[in-house]
Amino acid sequence: MVSILEVKTLKEQKEFVNFPINLYKDCKYYVPNLKISEQLIFNNNSQDEKCVFYLAKQNNLVVGRIGAIIHNLYNEKTDQKRVRFTRFDCINNYEVAQALFEAVENWAKENNMNVVHGPMGFNDLEKIGIQVSDFSKSGNIITQYNFPYYKNLIEKCGYVPEASFIECKIFEPKDFKIQLSNDDYENVKTKNANSLLKKYKSQVFDLINECYVPVYGAVPITPKLKEKLINRFKFLINLDFISVVVDKNNSVVGFGLAIPGIANELNKSKGSLLSMQSFKMIKAFKKPNYAEILFICVSPKNRNKGIEDLIASKLILGFKKYKISYTNTNPIIYDDFGKQMVEKFEHIKHKKRVAYFKVLEN
Repeated sequence: MVSILEVKTLKEQKEFVNFPINLYKDCKYYVPNLKISEQLIFNNNSQDEKCVFYLAKQNNLVVGRIGAIIHNLYNEKTDQKRVRFTRFDCINNYEVAQALFEAVENWAKENNMNVVHGPMGFNDLEKIGIQVSDFSKSGNIITQYNFPYYKNLIEKCGYVPEASFIECKIFEPKDFKIQLSNDDYENVKTKNANSLLKKYKSQVFDLINECYVPVYGAVPITPKLKEKLINRFKFLINLDFISVVVDKNNSVVGFGLAIPGIANELNKSKGSLLSMQSFKMIKAFKKPNYAEILFICVSPKNRNKGIEDLIASKLILGFKKYKISYTNTNPIIYDDFGKQMVEKFEHIKHKKRVAYFKVLEN
C-alpha cells in the first residue's frame, strides 16, 4: 500500500531533500543538488508561483517524491493552464509512480489547470527533462542524471514526449582563431567578476530573457529573481569563464557563461557543503579538469556578425588557462542557433533528454 503525504513539516522537508541522495547512494554517475539550495524551494510560493511537494511512503519508508509548480508567468506567456512537475524521484515501482503523479494531477485540477508537463523547475537554471540515453556517463551540475526506468514509469502513467534536448561534449579546438574584439564589438575587460556583474547584470539578464523566453519551458527572469539567482550561483562564477560582449554604445549584445566542473566532488559530498569532501570540491573548483556551459546567447538582431566567435574566444582562453580539454553543454534544443554554436567545434552528442506532458480529463 502506497501512502502520499504533502510535505509540510521540517522533518518532511528533510526527507524530501534527502530521498534522491539515498536512492542514488551507490551510483557514481548521479550529481545531487546542493542541500542548502534545495531547502529553499519550500519558500517559493509567491505572486508568480504556487507550489506543492509530496512524499510517497511504504511501510513508513520514503519510496518516492514529486513536486508541482504553477508558474503564472509561463502560463501567461503561453496562454495555457499548465502545472509543471518537478523533482520526480522514485523506486522502480509503477504503483508508487502512479500515486505520485495522481497527487500532482489532482492538485492541478483543484487549481483549474488542464495540463501537467515536465520535469522542470522554477527557473531556467534548474534541471529540465528526463535522461533517456547514455546512462554510463556522469551527470553534470546543471542536468539531472536518472535511472533508465524513469522513462518507462512516466510513460506508463500516461505522459508522452513534448520536447527533446541533447547534451554535447565539446573538445578543445585545434584551428580556431582567437579573437576578443572586431571593428564593431568587444569583450568587456575587468579585474573581477563582481565588478562585471555590478555594471552589466541588468543588461545581461535582459539579453537572457530576449534569447531564452521563446524557448520551451523558459520563463522571464523578474528583477526579484535576478538578485536571487546572483546570490545563489555567484560562488560558481569564475571571471575566466565569463564573456560579456558589447557594441560601440557599450550595450550588451552577447553573453557566455561556463562554470568549473565539480560533478564528481559534488557526488561524493552527497550535496553537503559541511563535509570533508567539500574541501575537495573547493580544490576542484580552483583547478577543474572540465567545464560546463550554462549560457551562450546573442541578441537575435546581431547574430552572424562575429559575436559568437568573440564569446567562444574568451571562454576558450579561460579553458586553456586551466588546461581544460573539454566542456559539457547544458540541455539544448538543437535549433539553428544551437547547431551553429556547437558545430563550429569537434563534439559528440552524448546524452538525450525528454520533457513530457499529459492533458488532464475534466
